[in-house]
Amino acid sequence: MKYKRFVSVFVVLAVLVVAVFGLQTSLAAQTTDTGQENTTAGEDAQNAGAPAAQKGKDEVVYATLGQTGSVDAIYVVNHFSSAAGKSITDHGAYSSVVNLTNTNELSVSGDTVSFTPAEENFYYQGNMDAKDLPWSFSFNYLFDGVGVQPSDIAGKSGKLELAITSAQNKAIDPTFYENYMLQISVTLDTELCSNIEAPDATIASAGKDKTLSFTVLPGSDAAFSLSADVRDFEMAGITVAAVPYSMNMEFPDMDDKLGDLEQLPDAIAELSDGVGELSGGTVDMKDGASQLSGGSAEIRNGLQQLGGNASQIKNGSAQINTALQAIASGLSQNSPGELDLSQLSALPQGLRDLAVGLRALSGGLTQLKDGFSPAYQALDAAIAGIPAANISQQQIAALYAAAADPSNAADTGTVDALVAQYQAAQTVKGTYAQVKAAFDGVGTAIDTTNGHIDTMAGGLESSADEIGTGLSQLSGLSGLSQLTSGISELAANYATFHSGLVQYADGVSALSSNYAAFHNGVVSLADGAGDLSSGVGELYDGTTTLSEEVEDLPDMMQEEIDAMKADYLPADFVPISFTSSKNTDTSFVQFVIQSEGIARPEQTEEPAANEEEPQTFWDRFTALFSGDE
Repeated sequence: MKYKRFVSVFVVLAVLVVAVFGLQTSLAAQTTDTGQENTTAGEDAQNAGAPAAQKGKDEVVYATLGQTGSVDAIYVVNHFSSAAGKSITDHGAYSSVVNLTNTNELSVSGDTVSFTPAEENFYYQGNMDAKDLPWSFSFNYLFDGVGVQPSDIAGKSGKLELAITSAQNKAIDPTFYENYMLQISVTLDTELCSNIEAPDATIASAGKDKTLSFTVLPGSDAAFSLSADVRDFEMAGITVAAVPYSMNMEFPDMDDKLGDLEQLPDAIAELSDGVGELSGGTVDMKDGASQLSGGSAEIRNGLQQLGGNASQIKNGSAQINTALQAIASGLSQNSPGELDLSQLSALPQGLRDLAVGLRALSGGLTQLKDGFSPAYQALDAAIAGIPAANISQQQIAALYAAAADPSNAADTGTVDALVAQYQAAQTVKGTYAQVKAAFDGVGTAIDTTNGHIDTMAGGLESSADEIGTGLSQLSGLSGLSQLTSGISELAANYATFHSGLVQYADGVSALSSNYAAFHNGVVSLADGAGDLSSGVGELYDGTTTLSEEVEDLPDMMQEEIDAMKADYLPADFVPISFTSSKNTDTSFVQFVIQSEGIARPEQTEEPAANEEEPQTFWDRFTALFSGDE
């Protein structure tokens, strides 16, 4: 039995050796670009690596990964061209080496491998001690939403999700990570997998197999995912190919486009200057509107006083009119001996009091004009200081376009508010132009009214003087007759005067009542002017900042384009050896990496319980010496 077990173990070891050699040959064959069959791993490596005409050493690095991405083994096929008759010394931290070209032994001392090949192309394999690649890989599986080990889902049916990550292994020289492009490929059998989704993959079909290829650019970590509905699941190993990045790409000439872009900073600078002028004008307008609001308050108060005085004047005039009518009637109806002239002596003073009231009314209007004129002049100057609408729609569109750039400090919401403030300023300027004529006529109207009031006051004072003189000179019936005639005439004319005075007083009262609404509008204008000035000030701050931000925009764009070129165009790259930094004549290095696949367990039939396993000749032969039956 011991011998039998030894033979069995030997057979198993032999099978493993054959399997390992077959895997190595398979991996080497995957790197063949010509599609021709080759009989040695060295010839496969030649087709996978640099062209045969290249001089120096080529390396094809083969690695096997576990099902989750951990490194199981690494070996390197080293190729030397034009090597016949040359004494070659190579370096690598190998656990063992194999001559793939002929049966000659290789001389190994530490990390140094020496040989003198007779062939032009010489290959040897070095099995590495270390298990580090320039990249770290991770393959994580979810089955029906639950994280599982890959071996646990072999032969299962359900929803498969696979997450693949690639990251830099900082334990290895970064040259490979920074200059090599990875292609990660997953092959699925469409008879076992359906509803395949892989957002970042390039998908190719070959027969019933569907290959999902993911690309990782140099210097980048990556994370990919795929999903599928599977049944009786199994999958070939994930393969990774890594080669120096090269791409034949021509970027378009951007000089013309950047030339057009250079006009944008100038346009925005002009816009900012225009907004600066607008800001100065709105400040003046705010100050003028504030003064107008104060002057309007004085006008309102003056009109309220005028309204009160007008009422008193109207009442006093009514009393005078009544008294004159009574006196005139008494003089015409009574004989001289029946007249009581005591009330007549009070008439001149009443007329003078009425004249004083009218002159007070005139003084109030003059004060009204004095308060209105400077406030109106300040408002007129402020609104005149608002620049005309000289900001074009093209400039506003440029402002929006610049604000939409994420690299700028401004945003479109701010620009919306600032443009609205600018348009409001233009609206105020246009509205004022329509009502300016009414404002211009206020001073003239006050002067005309004051002239009429002064004439009326002068007439009352003259009448009072004449009546006073007449009373002082009254003597006899002839004088009384003249007085009666004069009083009658005065009474008749005063009735007309009183009627006009009542209309004027009523008009002043109505003006006083209606001016309150006008004053509220002036206050609202002052408040709006203040808000407008603040908004335009913010607009100017924003356009100034925007102008500063976009001043270097063409240079910034050129820097971005250069950075993009650096990301997508291959940099100058000098190949280095993966096996050892002591190798200084390396022309090409390529990586071929494959993970362990997921295979369904084999179905075996167990022998019936009452059946004996048939014995072979070898079993019977060994039983003769073991004593077993």
